[in-house]
Amino acid sequence: MKLKDKKKITVQVYPGRQFGLVIGSHEGLIGVLLNTGEYIDVPQEKLRIVSEEVEDAEKG
Repeated sequence: MKLKDKKKITVQVYPGRQFGLVIGSHEGLIGVLLNTGEYIDVPQEKLRIVSEEVEDAEKG
């Protein structure tokens, strides 16, 4: 998964079915900040992309 600037990707983590935001990736592991505030590294195949948004330049 290649991250691009100003992109907000919401994912669902399996099998726990938790939701969070992708904040980074390295060598097949995806860093996810869960909605609970916990950070986890997850193999890409354990994720399902729920939504992708491009942030406005005005919002920051």
